[in-house]
Amino acid sequence: MPTKQVQAYPYTSGYPGLLWNAHEHKKAELLGLTVDNQSLADQKVQLYDGFDTDASKTGAAGATQAAEYLKLSGVTSGLIRLQFTVPTGESVKLGEEDCKGIEFLGRGTAVATSLTSDCVIIAQYRLK
Repeated sequence: MPTKQVQAYPYTSGYPGLLWNAHEHKKAELLGLTVDNQSLADQKVQLYDGFDTDASKTGAAGATQAAEYLKLSGVTSGLIRLQFTVPTGESVKLGEEDCKGIEFLGRGTAVATSLTSDCVIIAQYRLK
């Protein structure tokens, strides 16, 4: 089972919270998540699903419809798959049962309230 560790980053910082980057025609399933917040503030942690659409043709007219890169400030599509708050000095651990059914169509990105190396996010996942 692949595992990725990142520190807390706000969504305005680009891609530093990238957990995985699923390739075309693959999905990712979240199997576990640990957040250890030893920072001086509560951290709201959000896991975003970022993906691109394919170019296509409209049904009736046959006009070309361009591919879209759905994103929020360079990070993601804006589809939140999981969100919770970790109080100062606390750890939250979600196991496989807690994460059951949380799937991503594209890259998984962890976004927190503020930039700090004192909040560590560890995700376990499986590419399908």
